[in-house]
Amino acid sequence: MAKKIKYETYFQERTSLVNAELEQARSFDKYLLTLAGGTFGLSIVFIEKIAPDPEAGTVWLLVTAWVAFGASILSTLISFLLSQAACSRQREILDLWYRKDGKLEEGEEKNLFATCTKWLNWTSMVLFITGVAFLAAFSISNLAT
Repeated sequence: MAKKIKYETYFQERTSLVNAELEQARSFDKYLLTLAGGTFGLSIVFIEKIAPDPEAGTVWLLVTAWVAFGASILSTLISFLLSQAACSRQREILDLWYRKDGKLEEGEEKNLFATCTKWLNWTSMVLFITGVAFLAAFSISNLAT
């Protein structure tokens, strides 16, 4: 009886942690997508209202920022699709684990989709930060003009 209660407690806690992790991943993707798109739009307004004639030597900073924001958005969108595939693959692994009484062979537990999703999320964040840095450099360089 005590073993069953221990397992139920473990299972409930694990389920709540998995749900929290999934919610955090959803929130991260949404916020990053919103921030990248918003910052991209903000840069256009900056050029139109504050620096309509940017210094020629600084335009590359803006272009680099735009490319980084675009790549961040694209990376986030691709991670959405791969995340769905990762969940599907994890269900397959769990089903296999259950059918084999927990005895998976080497490689059967691998989830390449989950690995790629993590990599894309980190890439999105790095690209967003890169875009912010180049946009800031462009903005600072053109505030005096």
